[in-house]
Amino acid sequence: MSEKPFSVIVEAEIKEDRMDEFMTMIENNAKKSRQEPGCIRFDVLRDQGNPNKFWFYEVYENKAAVDFHKTQAHYQGWADFKESGGTVSSVSHKADGEFIGGKA
Repeated sequence: MSEKPFSVIVEAEIKEDRMDEFMTMIENNAKKSRQEPGCIRFDVLRDQGNPNKFWFYEVYENKAAVDFHKTQAHYQGWADFKESGGTVSSVSHKADGEFIGGKA
């Protein structure tokens, strides 16, 4: 049996005064992540009721692709943003893909 796709769903609330910085960083992160060989999709969703809350819906071919993703400079931009206090909260959920569409 082949490996299932590996998904990460990040729920993050961004500090209002850091929103411009965040939007620039996350757009770069999403665009460059989509170019990684093992990335199936990387979507950034914004909550309709709270404009400072976001979800990142990431799907990778396997765990090795996630590990590769975490070595990239664009991923480090997100890690640095969190470390510098740009988030109110950030929670990551990991899941196995069951029925995943193709590349977006």
